[in-house]
Order: sequence, then structure tokens, then C-alpha cells
Amino acid sequence: MTAARAAQDRRLLRRAVALTSLFLAYVVTARMGLTFDALGGIATTVWPPTGIALAAVVLGGIRLWPAIAAAAFVANAMSGIPLWGCLAIAVGNTLEAVVAAVLLRRAGFDRRLQRFGDILLLILVAATGSTTISAGVGLAVARLAGLSAAARPAGFFAVWWIGDALGDLLVAPLILAFADNPRPSHRPLRWLEMAALAVATTLSAIVVFGNEPSWDVLRSLGRGTYLLAPALIWAAVRFEQRGVTTTLMLVCAIGAVSARHDTGTAAGQSLHDRLLFMQAYAAVTAASMLMLAAALSERRAAIRARDEFISIASHELKTPLTALNLRLGEALRTARRLPRSEADPLPDKLVHATAAAQVSADHLGDLVEDLLDVSRLTAGHLSLRIETVDVGGLLTDLVARMRDQATQAGSTVDVSCPAAISASWDRARVEQVLTNLLSNAIKYGMGRPIRLSARRVGERVRVSVADEGLGIPRADQARIFRAFERLATVQRIGGLGLGLYIGQQIATAHGGWLSVDSEPGRGSTFILELPRVKE
Repeated sequence: MTAARAAQDRRLLRRAVALTSLFLAYVVTARMGLTFDALGGIATTVWPPTGIALAAVVLGGIRLWPAIAAAAFVANAMSGIPLWGCLAIAVGNTLEAVVAAVLLRRAGFDRRLQRFGDILLLILVAATGSTTISAGVGLAVARLAGLSAAARPAGFFAVWWIGDALGDLLVAPLILAFADNPRPSHRPLRWLEMAALAVATTLSAIVVFGNEPSWDVLRSLGRGTYLLAPALIWAAVRFEQRGVTTTLMLVCAIGAVSARHDTGTAAGQSLHDRLLFMQAYAAVTAASMLMLAAALSERRAAIRARDEFISIASHELKTPLTALNLRLGEALRTARRLPRSEADPLPDKLVHATAAAQVSADHLGDLVEDLLDVSRLTAGHLSLRIETVDVGGLLTDLVARMRDQATQAGSTVDVSCPAAISASWDRARVEQVLTNLLSNAIKYGMGRPIRLSARRVGERVRVSVADEGLGIPRADQARIFRAFERLATVQRIGGLGLGLYIGQQIATAHGGWLSVDSEPGRGSTFILELPRVKE
């Protein structure tokens, strides 16, 4: 009973803290917003409380509505309008947040804002739809209270509605983006990039919205808001929703302060017009950048799902492939032991068919292994098992294993390793790279001689595989090292286009590199250069 009572007390305390924090945040930001040219003391284009209320109800549930109602009442009571009007506005502001949260939940809204559809819901349901409730109630109160500012109902409604809409588009996404797992990055370069983005955004916003530059070039650049676009796109591409919402808030804060001081792009107009210009820009930009960041998040999620599928499928395929290879090997050995006779060609046919099936199974196994390597590389799980390697022996073993394949293609393979070379490498991984290079030379070498050589260059070892075959156009020589890329002229030859990509990643993991020198019709030379000892 004591434990249950203690748990209940903790829940009550957490709720009290949540209600109090929401109340204070709402009142403080409301009073701040009302200092920006508030019509009748109650309608302003700068109204963060709407976003705070929406984010609070989405995160904490509808049970937080008393704090919103109380805060809205207190904030408006300080403006001098009748208490009945404060009560009505409090009801409208509370309904605005509650209705938006309920409709968003029913529509399947994900508060992480990582889907394009979630941004559309936020724009249409919250920023555009539910804000009409508060604006409508506010206009009615202003008219009934006889406020002169309501003499132009359309303008009064628009100011109120824009302020609330901007709260839902700027403040709510900022809170929601940092609500889950707000752990900072521990990578120094990431922090350096964030700092560079903040500096670039601040300088751009100052040029656009701040004091007029004294230099003609900057004055020309500052005539439009487009100067801010690169920083905002940078934030969306590199930092997704957290970067976008933070950058937008920084830009809008500078813009709002500049509008109050009659500087920047809209300088010379009335304060009301300057604020409307700033908020209209903020609304369009916020909606655009949030959608861009969400689209990029969806793309990254799709890529992660693809990589996970490849990893799972590859692992699942390996087990039956291993069993199939064992059965084919057993069948091949049995077929070879069968008695032969000229009158019965079946045993020889069975041997050839089983051997061909085993070659196909081996090829399928190699493809699955390539897919597994790609999934390991994507997840950063490629590990190296360093051992002492006799480079000359490695090349000799490789050629001996692939001599039959080269002979069938009509090619000869010459091996050159003038001196004994030892290195500390992952033998299996380096052999994997060289096997792929030699296999490609056999496939595309057009039956001509192939040269495989190794030599020491200082503290590095350079291994080259040269053929006299098709060659590779210069425009394609960088592309073929990317995953799933293949030459358009050789589609008849099988493969997934992963060998060179995996080879380059293995070379990089060793501290080396893999490159190609080629001309169409004159062959290709692939060079694998690695340090003798992994760096």
C-alpha cells in the first residue's frame, strides 16, 4: 500500500510540475508576443503560446488543458479587456490546442515529424484549421467589447490567425523535434558543422533583416530573403527536423527584432506591415523546409529499410545455400563413382549436370556474400582480421585457383612478384578484392593475356591487375566504384555491381585505395595499393 501511495504521489507531483511549467511558459511568451504591435492589446502576429500549447497536448495529453486555459486567462487579463472577454479567449485558445491534438491523433500523426504526411497534417489541421477557432473567438470578443482595432474584422482576424498559425509552424515543431531522445552528438566535427551553420544563418539573417549594409554588394544581396535559402537547406539536409526548426527559430527571432527596429528588407513600412511581411515569409519558409526535411527523413528511412532487408534476406539465404552446396558436392562425388560404359552415357551426363549446378550454386553464394558485405559496410560492421601475409604466395594461390576459369575464357595469367614481400593484412579480405579484380579481367579481357603483379613502393605494396580487353570510358571510371553501378555496355555479363564498391571499402579500411587506369578498346589496369602494416 505504501509503494502504491508513493507511486501515486510521484504521478501527482509530475503532473503538477507539468501544469506549472506549461502555465509559466505560456504566460511569459504571451506577454512577450503582445509587445509586438498587438491590435487592441490582444491580437499579434507573434504568438508562441499556440505552438507551446499544441506541443504540450500532443506530448502530455489533453489532461494538460487546465494550464492552457488558466494561462490564456491570466495573459489576456493583463491587457485590460473585460474579464468575460478573457474567459472567452481562454476557452478559444484551449479548444484550439485540444481540437488540433485530437484530430492529429485520429489521423495517425507521428510527433517525430519524419514523414511528409505528418507535416501536411500539421499545416492543414493545426496551423490552418484549428487556429480559426481562437481567431474567431478573439474577433467576436473584440467586436463585443467595442475595441477600435476590430473595426476592420478581416484584418483583425488575419493578424490573430497568422500569429497562431506561426506558433504551430515554428514553436510546436521545435518542441516536438527535441522531445524524444534529445541527446547531443559526441562527434567534434558534427559540433563544428553546427557552429558553422549557426554563424552562416545569423550573418545571412542580419544582412536580410538587420541594419542596411554599407557595402553595395551586401545591400544588393540583402534586398530579398533568398540569401537565407542555402543555410535553411543545409539545415534540412544535414540535421533534419531539429536543424530546420532551430534554424527557422533563429531566423525569425532576428527578423522579428529587426522589424520592431525598422531595419532590413521591409524598412520604411509601418510596424504592422513589417511584422506581416516577416510572418508571411516565416510561414511559407517553415512549411517548405519542414516538408523538405520530412521528405529527406523518409528517403533515409527507406534506405535503412532496404539495407535491413538486404541483410536479413542474405542471412536467410546463406543457410539453404550451404545445405544445397553440401548436397550437390555429395551428389557429384556419388556420380563420379558410378560405373562407366559406352552403352550408358548417363553417369557422365549426371556428373556434368551436377558440376554445372554446383558452379551456379557457388555463384549464387558469392552474390549473397556480396549483399552481406554491403549490409555490413552500411552498418559500419566490417571487421578486419590482421595477419602476416606472403604477398607472392597469395598471388600464386589466387592464379592457381582461377586458372581453369581463365583457360575457358581463352586468357593466360602472368604473375610477377620480383621480391619477397610480407604485409600485415586481412588475407581473406584482400584475396576477396583481388579475386574480383582478376575475375573482371577474365570476363572483360576478350581472351587476351592478363598480368598480375606486385611490388613494394616505400612502406606500401602496390598490386595491379591489367588486361587488354574492352576498357572503361573515362566518364564511367569513378561511377563504377559506387554500389550497384555497372557499365551500360556490358549488361550481358552477370553481377550486382558490388565488387568494386566492396573492394574500395576494404582498401579504405586497410588505409589504402583502389583505382583504375583505362581507355576504351585498350584494356584496364586496376591498382590496389595498401600499407604493409595497416594504418
